[in-house]
Amino acid sequence: MLPVSIEEKKQRALIAIVLSSFGLGVAFGGYLPLLSLWLENKEVSFSNIGLITGSASIGVVITAYLSPAIVSTFGYLKGAVFGLSLAAAAGLAFRFVEGDFFWILLRLIAGLGFGLHWVITEAWLGQIVSDRNRTKSMSLYTSAMALGFAGGPVIIWTTGFTGVTPFILITIIQLLSITPLLTLSNIQPGMKVESIKSPFFLTKSAPTIAAGCVLVGIIDLSLVSLVPALVNRTTGSVHDLAFLLPIAAGVGTFLLQYPIALFADKFGKRGTANFVTILGILCCAAIPFFFEYLIIPLVLVFIGCGSLYSIYTISLARLSERFKGKQLIAANASFIILFDVSSIVGPLLAGTILDWSLRFGLSFFLISIGSIYLLISAFRALQGKADG
Repeated sequence: MLPVSIEEKKQRALIAIVLSSFGLGVAFGGYLPLLSLWLENKEVSFSNIGLITGSASIGVVITAYLSPAIVSTFGYLKGAVFGLSLAAAAGLAFRFVEGDFFWILLRLIAGLGFGLHWVITEAWLGQIVSDRNRTKSMSLYTSAMALGFAGGPVIIWTTGFTGVTPFILITIIQLLSITPLLTLSNIQPGMKVESIKSPFFLTKSAPTIAAGCVLVGIIDLSLVSLVPALVNRTTGSVHDLAFLLPIAAGVGTFLLQYPIALFADKFGKRGTANFVTILGILCCAAIPFFFEYLIIPLVLVFIGCGSLYSIYTISLARLSERFKGKQLIAANASFIILFDVSSIVGPLLAGTILDWSLRFGLSFFLISIGSIYLLISAFRALQGKADG
């Protein structure tokens, strides 16, 4: 048998990580609207739905901070497999408990597991791709996650959201997403990695990268967890949008990632990020005004979410360009900590604003967050900082 070249090993690792992210995307895309609709059916307030769904981010922050030590002790593969297994078990248990305390606790545990897989696989990917193909490779990763995310809501569309069946199916899918990683036992980066010096060091060393991460973190979970419930609570809305909007968001993210990555490589990452931020914010801010129609909200969320999530891809590519080798997992941990602190704040803030104004709250929230990112990017451009 001919020896396997380093490039072939890297290609195999890329495919396995992309396949795993697809399976996780299916589970995640089904689980978030499932929780939102199940809790809304129990007449939980928007602010509490935001608090419960967003509490997983606390777990992600904890594991992201500990991930360099976990990788140094157990390696990339064991850490990622354990993380997914823990998240799957907590997700299934959620259906069988009652009360805010237990819901928040299980979401926190799920976040611990999901965060471990997240930090490890992104850093793993960042180690194996070349600078020439970095943005395109990262776009394949996020596109696979998005495609899975788009398919996830089909589970609750076909099974409903009040029974136990969708919880069981999503748990099985999460466990299946482990299997591609099991082929990579001999294709792991070295276990020696730098510890994370400060959870928020990116805010000082690479503010635009940090701001892009925060932008997507604040908006992403807020839209996914609150828009389905907002549809159900808006008079005269097309209620199928509660299932269809997350699907359209995932499809838009899947189809737009690679073209935007090509555009960014040709015309510059900063300018592309600024353009898609404006486009995405305007489209998503317009969605609540068209709930009585079917096609218009789907087109808006397709373009809006597809554009906004490319900020994550571009920021991730810039991160792995800036930080190399042993530094990367610590930098990626800081990146994800920022993302998930934002995910904690985002749904709670958006839910509170929606409780204040059902009609205009979401639009006000989105435009405010997008404007802050653009101001930071413009300031760094004036400083002549091309690397973040």
